[in-house]
Amino acid sequence: MTFIQDIARQILDAGPPPAIRVRLLRDIFHSSFENPQFIQAKNDLDKSGWVIQLKSEQRHDGSWGRFHSADTKHRQSISTTEFGVERAQSLGLDDSHPIGSKAINYLVRLLEDQLEFPDPPEKNDRWPIGTKLFTASTLARIKPDHSILNGFMQLWSAIAEKTFTSGKYDSEAEMEAHRRLTGVSVKNSYLRLHGKYQIILLSSRPNLLSRKTETSLLNWLWHRGNGMGYLEMPLTPLLHGFSPNQIDRWFTSLEIMSRFSGWHERAKDIIQWLWKQRNKDGFWDFGPKASHTIFMPLSENWQKKSARKFDWTTRTLLLLEKYNE
Repeated sequence: MTFIQDIARQILDAGPPPAIRVRLLRDIFHSSFENPQFIQAKNDLDKSGWVIQLKSEQRHDGSWGRFHSADTKHRQSISTTEFGVERAQSLGLDDSHPIGSKAINYLVRLLEDQLEFPDPPEKNDRWPIGTKLFTASTLARIKPDHSILNGFMQLWSAIAEKTFTSGKYDSEAEMEAHRRLTGVSVKNSYLRLHGKYQIILLSSRPNLLSRKTETSLLNWLWHRGNGMGYLEMPLTPLLHGFSPNQIDRWFTSLEIMSRFSGWHERAKDIIQWLWKQRNKDGFWDFGPKASHTIFMPLSENWQKKSARKFDWTTRTLLLLEKYNE
């Protein structure tokens, strides 16, 4: 048993909520689907308040209403389809779960233009490319091997290859690549390659990028002072004074970056820092829940003294395990 598994076992022995049990058994212990303990955890997860919430707010078409920008006129806990898919993943639901499979069907229909994108359109030439990017990136989170993603991955990998031809980020080369491949202007826009949606898509399949381009892309992101677009957190160990929202975005940034094989070469200082943040009892606790978090909470609530500690420890162990893979 590894040291990571030893800590995970301590949590499992304490009888944590089902989302934590599913994530630890599946992603830390790599339990088989026939494992009775894993089967029980998945059954219990289906009855949990968080999954019931996801299911009750998911619409018949597989969406959660708006896709990318929340509709403030409709009061619901799952604010967008992006949120719903990411939340399902955080809780441990995969593409075989009814919630996941319904969402996949919806995303595919969007990419096939069978449905209209549900958000109010922006009045610029980037909107059609942007909506496809949001949709493809969301599908790549839960079903990265789906064949409908092939063309979108080829497009964005071609843009990345042209942008980093020199070995460094070249904004002029990026704009020229878009002029040729998408026909839109991307200067100072969310379509630049530092955006989280592009990074999720480009990290979804092994060897999608050439080794040279992946190295150049990661070097660029790692040295950007504010990291990825939409998350805006540096890819360095955390210093004191960060808010709960910033800490959550920092973890999310690293969870996305960990999808690249090359992140191991750059994350050593962060991993060492994480190990030093354990409390006296050997667990992690990075403080209160962020106001806009998707990953947290895994427990039904944080009123129990151990709940927040187990949630943060689970999230940290999952990241450490990715580094060890």
